[in-house]
Amino acid sequence: MMGGTLTAGILVGYVFVVPGLGTVAIAGLLNVPLGTMLIYGTLVGPPTAVLTTFIYSRVLKYGLWNEAKDEAPFKNMPEGNPAVAEEAREESPAETERQTEQKSSPLYVSLLPILVALLLIAFGAIAEAAGLESPVIAFLGDPVFALFLGLVGAYLLAWRTLSKEQVGEAMHKGFNATGQILLMTGIGGSLGAVIGETGLGKILGGFFSAEASTSYLLAILLAWLIAAVLHLAIGSIAVAAITAAGILAPILSSLEVPTVVLGLAIGSGALFALQVNSNFFWMFHTLLGLTTEGTFKALTLVTALASIISLLLILALSLVV
Repeated sequence: MMGGTLTAGILVGYVFVVPGLGTVAIAGLLNVPLGTMLIYGTLVGPPTAVLTTFIYSRVLKYGLWNEAKDEAPFKNMPEGNPAVAEEAREESPAETERQTEQKSSPLYVSLLPILVALLLIAFGAIAEAAGLESPVIAFLGDPVFALFLGLVGAYLLAWRTLSKEQVGEAMHKGFNATGQILLMTGIGGSLGAVIGETGLGKILGGFFSAEASTSYLLAILLAWLIAAVLHLAIGSIAVAAITAAGILAPILSSLEVPTVVLGLAIGSGALFALQVNSNFFWMFHTLLGLTTEGTFKALTLVTALASIISLLLILALSLVV
């Protein structure tokens, strides 16, 4: 149950919630404002995670899980260096308390950099939708400024609670993640340009030559299906989402569906049935101490459930957008 809940929280957030890599990449390739993506993603993401967790808990009650087959016993952790252990035991209580206080921070304080950035982005999007125009509002609600402010807040918080070496390591990991986002977004944009030149956009556009009501539904289902098939073939949620967005970007002008809805459908499809050709599958398998069969039940099944549930929510949302 904990593994399934972990799956729903992490991966649903990855494709629907700003600043998840999948969400940001899709928004960038389809030219959807991050504020708009944040609002609509919030309408789909959290309900998807909650419903997925609830349905999964019901399925578990019917005997899906078999501890003997699905859980691999953890091996005993190797003993550490006796000298180091003895040194740790001899450490003064005052020093131990000082290190604990240094590394601990209230949860609401730790979340402030994230919450402030998201609230500013949402504020900008709501103000724009309400027709409130002001240089100050535009500046504060700009996603780049909001995320930069969050970065500064996180950096100051890190200096207050972590050592200099730990801050440097955290910044190093952050820059690595940033490079990945820029690289993958650039690749996705290049792919979209290539697809536009090959004429694949016109071929896909032929699927929507029927009645408007039919093409509306087909557009959402096609976006979901393309991303799902790409994910099954590639094994990467982010690459599948970026590739699907690149394929659909050239034909957006011929579709009547709001672009943000198509973006959500792409994220939903890219989430479908994460399995053995994904690095995350094997990391999940090892860190949670599960067998391969157990990982299919706690990861693959849950992502399939989340993908289908989110697709239904997106279809419902498209009726009122």
